Amino acid sequence: MKINDMFLKDIHRNIEGVITATQASDEQVYQELDEYVVTKELQGHFKTFFDAYKKGIIGDTSSMGVWIQGFFGSGKSHFLKILSYILENKEINGKTAFDFFTEGDETARKIKDDMTIADMKLAADTPTNVILFNVESKHAAGIEEKSSLVNVFLKVFNNSIGYSTIPQLADLERALDKKDKFTEFKAAFEAIQGESWEKSRNEVDFLEDEVVEALVKIDYFSESAARNWFAKYDKEYQISIEDFAVLVEEYLQAKGNNEHIVFLVDEIGQYIGGNSSLTLQLQTIVEELGNKTRGKAWVIVTSQQAIDKITDIAGSAALDFSKIKGRFETTLSLSSANADEVIQKRILAKNNGAQDFLEADYPNHENDIDSMLVFEDSPELRLYNSAQNYADVYPFVPYQFNLLANILTQISKHSIQGANLSRGERSLLAFFKETAERNADKESDALVSLDQFYPSLEKWLNETDNAKVIKQAEENSRIVPDPDDQFNIAVLKVLFMIKYVDQNIKPTLNNITNLLIRSVNEDKLTLRKQVEMALKILISENLIRQNLKSFVFQTDEEQEVTRLINNIDLNETDVDNKLAVDIFDANVGRNSFSYKNIHASGRAFDNRYNFSYNLYVDDYAYRKNSNPNLEVKVITPDYDGLWNDEAQLVIQSTKNQMLINLPVDAEFMNHIKTYLRVEKYITTANVSSAIKNFAAVKAEKTTENQDLGDSINQQLVDFLKQATFYFNNSQLDVSGGDFKTRLNDALQQMAKLVYHKNDLVDAAISEADINNYLKEGADSLVAHNENQNLIDEVKRYLQLQESKKLTTTMRTLRDNFVNKEPYGLVNEDIEWAIARLFKEGDINLFKNAIPLSTTQDLTEISKVIFERKAPEKIRVELRIRSNLQQKKMVKELGDALFESRNIVDENSDDRTRAKFIERADRLKDEFKTYQDTPGRNYPQAEIVTEVIKVMERVVDARDTQSFFEVLKNKEDDLLDLAEDINDIRNFHKSKQKAIWDKSRDYISRIQDNTVKESTAELDEIITEMTSIMKQVVPYKELPKLGNLNEQFENKYLEFIEIKSKSAAEKVNNDKEETLADLDSRDLDDRFKVKVISRFDQLLNELESYQKLDPIELIPVRSAADKRSFISQFTAEENRIRHEKAKATIEVITQPTVGEKGASYTAEKPVKVIESVQLDSLVDSRTRVKTPEDIDTYVNKIKQELLNKLNDGNEIDILL
Repeated sequence: MKINDMFLKDIHRNIEGVITATQASDEQVYQELDEYVVTKELQGHFKTFFDAYKKGIIGDTSSMGVWIQGFFGSGKSHFLKILSYILENKEINGKTAFDFFTEGDETARKIKDDMTIADMKLAADTPTNVILFNVESKHAAGIEEKSSLVNVFLKVFNNSIGYSTIPQLADLERALDKKDKFTEFKAAFEAIQGESWEKSRNEVDFLEDEVVEALVKIDYFSESAARNWFAKYDKEYQISIEDFAVLVEEYLQAKGNNEHIVFLVDEIGQYIGGNSSLTLQLQTIVEELGNKTRGKAWVIVTSQQAIDKITDIAGSAALDFSKIKGRFETTLSLSSANADEVIQKRILAKNNGAQDFLEADYPNHENDIDSMLVFEDSPELRLYNSAQNYADVYPFVPYQFNLLANILTQISKHSIQGANLSRGERSLLAFFKETAERNADKESDALVSLDQFYPSLEKWLNETDNAKVIKQAEENSRIVPDPDDQFNIAVLKVLFMIKYVDQNIKPTLNNITNLLIRSVNEDKLTLRKQVEMALKILISENLIRQNLKSFVFQTDEEQEVTRLINNIDLNETDVDNKLAVDIFDANVGRNSFSYKNIHASGRAFDNRYNFSYNLYVDDYAYRKNSNPNLEVKVITPDYDGLWNDEAQLVIQSTKNQMLINLPVDAEFMNHIKTYLRVEKYITTANVSSAIKNFAAVKAEKTTENQDLGDSINQQLVDFLKQATFYFNNSQLDVSGGDFKTRLNDALQQMAKLVYHKNDLVDAAISEADINNYLKEGADSLVAHNENQNLIDEVKRYLQLQESKKLTTTMRTLRDNFVNKEPYGLVNEDIEWAIARLFKEGDINLFKNAIPLSTTQDLTEISKVIFERKAPEKIRVELRIRSNLQQKKMVKELGDALFESRNIVDENSDDRTRAKFIERADRLKDEFKTYQDTPGRNYPQAEIVTEVIKVMERVVDARDTQSFFEVLKNKEDDLLDLAEDINDIRNFHKSKQKAIWDKSRDYISRIQDNTVKESTAELDEIITEMTSIMKQVVPYKELPKLGNLNEQFENKYLEFIEIKSKSAAEKVNNDKEETLADLDSRDLDDRFKVKVISRFDQLLNELESYQKLDPIELIPVRSAADKRSFISQFTAEENRIRHEKAKATIEVITQPTVGEKGASYTAEKPVKVIESVQLDSLVDSRTRVKTPEDIDTYVNKIKQELLNKLNDGNEIDILL
């Protein structure tokens, strides 16, 4: 049976596929009403509408807005037009619109509900001005100039009541009507112009004289007033929404008889969508009409979008926009089911024979169809659910109804269609009718594929860019090598149609194949291969692109972008870095792990040992650190000669390098390269690119690439679960579900081999434990045998270092043990070993070459052991323990030097050293106080110095080894010194030192005497004192020295007394001589007082002196004072003489050259007395041997005196 013979009604009959809001012929209207299908869904919508509408007929209501919404092709525009017919109750061929829906019994009539019919009847009988229009087509300006929705309403309102669509003219007509002059004006105008007003008024700009003449003729305007009206006519027209509502109100009041007016506005959603001003205007129009007319004026609109979407505006205006919902209380939603039912009943209804045949034939193909039409990731695509369903929709497949509607909607949204399609004037019904017609001659096994709808769509695409892409493809011989084979083009058409509906169907190979099935007997495997080949050709021609499993139709702009992307060069490391990031950053995180070491004792150390490892993808180093012990390398197909080669993987894996074979394929690697190229393009493409719709294309590429990236990551997760691990020349058996767990298991195995000496640690010692041990020692809570194996290992390492003559520091130890093969320890492990060895005296620690002792402050020791910033400054040496001989030596020296019998600590050389040094330091400080004072020459002063020197050597021995060496080297010296120490100490701490000091003072008195004068007795005492004090060890003679001191004191006092008397006599003589000289001069008594006072002072000083030197100086000082006074006397006499001479002045006349003479005053010369010390006239020392020498000496004195007399002075000779 042919498809053409299956339909109840002729499939080729004429059906208006375009639902317009303009007038149609009676024949077309009749067919529309007759064939209109009231689906179950529409039954409800009719009931809802007329129930609401009657409220404005039988009473008042302000809820007079109706919102009809539905996707493209859902029949909302058709439903709107049917409402207009019913409200107008249009009569066609003697049958009203109401009759089409109500005639017949309950089964046959279109409307089933009696109440709905009653409400429809009420509406049909109410006089109504029905205004049906498409708002976009009635808008006078371009879409960019949308600003006034009320002007559109005014235009259609004026037109519906016979006025001009030009608002200025309509206002004039309305004014004439109110004066009952409009008919008269039209007649006058026609008489003048020769043509009716209705035909001429649209060209009124050219008919000013005729209009003026007509207005004047009917006596409405004077000529000047009429021309003034024309002058204002050109101005922009404005009317408020409130004024418009008043016009409608006045119109209804004038009509009376419960007159209604209904504005039926098609595609209002598309007109106002995204324009907040127009949205608010619509709300205000409905609100004002409701307030003014109280249900007599209705506004019914259609929209592809729900009212909630239109008013989904945030911010401060949200409250205002929400009001529009209240203005459209009646909301009717047409679903896809409605469109399906309409198409099935109006177009696809089968005659009885065909219905029976198809239902009977379906079981023969049901399994084949079910197995063929399996869509991936497309759950909303409906398939046949029964034999009846198969017969009802044949030759179509159920999914095509909803899918095609979505296709048309998305094409409209993406603005790639012609004007008619964008305005929603294309009926989904027409697409199915036309496609059925094109398949009418096919047999009953045929099915309609999606591409067969394209011719119906193509007519409405006009010359759009996408239509050009397909037409150009049709002319491309590489795509269509045979004109009779258009399969590749069919694939391209399908991809174009589903380009924007990937939410409904994913354009995968399987799904594309399903969309192209044209027979219930289709060999899908063969068809799939054909599709696969076609896709490759289309990709090669850049007409489509592959995004993972999806194939995407490319616009011209997208083709250009794809070309640019494919030409982007990638660096060698780009792919490896991307893989590294996706593998490790996304699936692993840090390139380190916690080694779950389980000691033989059963103890586990979770999170104590954390090892880092180097990461590679092929030979690309992604993350490298300072640990060369562990390396993980992922092998990809780009690594020639190793990837997937198990033998080579086994051979090249080592103890320190783990190889992970990643089982990815070439397609996956290509996906990564595509992702990287797109990513580079997105981040570097110029925003000002000349590519049309660049922003949209870039946004789409961004979204696609995000999806591609997500897919890569997901695939990688799956691949990583299958990855194989190779280590130490064998394949590892790893456990775990995800890669992170598997890798961790592999790393645990790796660490166990690499760090096989990690099990030397049997206890997790902390820093606090170490400090506690250093502080408490044997009383510490930490067992002394903890980690003993490690301590022994460290000790062996130190021995090895010393055998090689190598210096060991804390850095050396950490570099060898911490995180290093084969130990992999932490700092605390080594620090515990060092603390133990140090505390137990097995090692010495030096900081900056200064040794530490266990007796030092705990804080300082801890700082040294825990030094992390500069561990190279901490030197570690094995300590040699003292032997019995050394301990005996220390004990003997302690007894000898310090009289200390418990100086040796049998358990600690450090404490022994500390005790000895403490006493040595005290002895050193003591003997420093015994050091010789200059001039004292204490006995055994050199021994004191030697004791100090040797004790300093001992104190400076900061470690036990050097300590014992110093004692050994100085043992004999120290024992010798010990014999003298008590004698020296007794000397300095007893009266012996005072006796010595007194003797030294007495000797100094005689030796330091400048005159070197003494008695024989004193000299004898001094000689005996000196003899005793020169002895090396004079301690036994010191009592005798005390007796000599007493003898010296007695004899010396006698000697001093004699010298004092002699000196006193000399002072008294000088005093008398000075006073005698003063008496011989004519001077006042003030000099006498000075003389007596000065010489008495000398006598008083003399009485206080106990030493010879100051006594011997008294006569010298007395003679000097005498000479000084005589000089003063002489000077005073000379002064007096000069004063007297001033009283006698002589005037002397002295002739000058060229003058008679000049006179001046001069003082008379005065003789001066000069005091002369006799010893100043000759040398201080002169030796006389002959009488001639005496004469020479005397003559010299004589000559000096004569010279002074020759100056006219008098001389006072002082002896």
